[in-house]
Amino acid sequence: MSGMRAWTALASLLVSVGCNASVTHDDSHGQGGGAQTSGGSTGAAGGPNTFTLGRDAIAQRCDASQLAPPQLRRLTGVELERTLRDIFPSLATDWSGVRLGADPVSPLGFSNDARTLVVASQTAQELLGTADDVAKNVTAPAALAALAPCAAAEVPATRACAEQLVQTVGARLFRRAVSSDEASDYGALFDQVAAKSDFATGVHWVLVAMIQSPSTVYRSELGTADAGGRKLTAQELASELSYTYGGTAPSADLLAAAERGDFATPEARIAKAKELLATPAGREQLHQFLAEWSGYGKVASKTKTTVVNFEALRTSMQQETKLFFDEAVVNRKGGVRELLTADYTFVDSSLSALYGFGAAIGSDFAQVARPAGQGLGLLAQGSMLSGSAHADASSPTLRGLVVYERLLCHQKPPVPPNVAAIGAATPGAKTTRERYEIAHRSSPTCVSCHQFFDPIGFGLEHFDEAGRYRADEGGLTIDATGQALAYPATNVVFSFDGEDDLAQKLAARPEVADCVSGLAAAYAFAGAGGRTCLAEDARAAFARGDLGVLDYFAELSGSPSFVERAP
Repeated sequence: MSGMRAWTALASLLVSVGCNASVTHDDSHGQGGGAQTSGGSTGAAGGPNTFTLGRDAIAQRCDASQLAPPQLRRLTGVELERTLRDIFPSLATDWSGVRLGADPVSPLGFSNDARTLVVASQTAQELLGTADDVAKNVTAPAALAALAPCAAAEVPATRACAEQLVQTVGARLFRRAVSSDEASDYGALFDQVAAKSDFATGVHWVLVAMIQSPSTVYRSELGTADAGGRKLTAQELASELSYTYGGTAPSADLLAAAERGDFATPEARIAKAKELLATPAGREQLHQFLAEWSGYGKVASKTKTTVVNFEALRTSMQQETKLFFDEAVVNRKGGVRELLTADYTFVDSSLSALYGFGAAIGSDFAQVARPAGQGLGLLAQGSMLSGSAHADASSPTLRGLVVYERLLCHQKPPVPPNVAAIGAATPGAKTTRERYEIAHRSSPTCVSCHQFFDPIGFGLEHFDEAGRYRADEGGLTIDATGQALAYPATNVVFSFDGEDDLAQKLAARPEVADCVSGLAAAYAFAGAGGRTCLAEDARAAFARGDLGVLDYFAELSGSPSFVERAP
């Protein structure tokens, strides 16, 4: 029971640290996406305020890069699982994964924001269950012999063997050397438990405590005081490179390279970032950002009353978009223009039958050209169109909001209370556009907001609720013209007719490139405590078209905020 009491004390500490781990300002998010400051200060380079609300400030540019604040970053569920699997190879079998619930999503749509990822009581219990599962697996006889060879060499195994395991495993879990005080505490816990049981049980509870340690669960980006700012330690830099571009803990070789000073220059860090992104784990990390930014995974929960077996089709649609990103971002190293105006997609036989174009055999995907005039790029992906539509009809509002929030970086205002629902679809009587215009233009309350995104969604009306192109809507003529208004003013920024025209004009808008680059930086720096303008040289190159999405993401490692923090 003494070992259990020691573990309970550690678990309580973890909850306390989790609830108070953020050393950044906790900004609220309100209507309009304006900016707030801490103490009324603004960016040193005359840019937007350093602590921001919503999406609008994300797209703003500064004359020079700002520094992110020091922060502790709780590992996401995916990062924690990858870390544990990499450190304990025996988990490859007979382990179902971490017990953590879904990570909370930030107002920007990202699951890795340090301000939302904290450890409250439920998460602490989930971490306990995870740690216990892992410890049971790795202290089984065969696994323990591989994890601690000294246990097989010594009969009976001693505390010295347990201490050796603490040092080797702890260095991987903590991403740094285990301190003498930590080693002493874990050694005392081992003695308490092993004295009343055996070596394996003692190691089990030591591992339970170590896996739950704040040093495992949180990534430190606090740095040390240096010339008026804070410089990340070598170990913190190694973790930042490894998690940002590989989604897991740094290897021993990466830690050693960082400790030698191999990543002191921006060029060296960028080269390492590209190397990591070229691995399968790096590709998954890039896809995680692209999926959360675009939101194409929303189709996974959609149903369509007008399409038989849509549950199978939506799986194919997600694979279609993943392959599209592979081609546009990785193979062609494209930027915003490639993403929005690519004239190709990927289909299997089921999608080919649904869309009415392309040739594919069975479940194998083939790259195919899109028919002229029937959509371009990301916005014409079946996952994007179906994921932002209703079960029986398209939705200009939902589709317009995709562009409004994810490509133009405007904040969706809160929905007023007691808003009447849009009337049911009336095939052959009224087009979807007509129904939405009647509902939203007739109400001053509705039109004050919907004027900014509904007209964008009208440009996608040649696609039905399942993402299929349609020349007309139940025999009625489709009006796919629309316009984008300036926000918060209401002057027309540009007009368009149909998805192809909308995509081409969005691709040419500098604010779209600034929005995408700002969101990518926010993702890479875990929200940066609400600060913006973190990588202005790279953002300028992205806006000029000198960098595609892949290379821009890697270039973020060359920014000042990758090695320094604000005081």
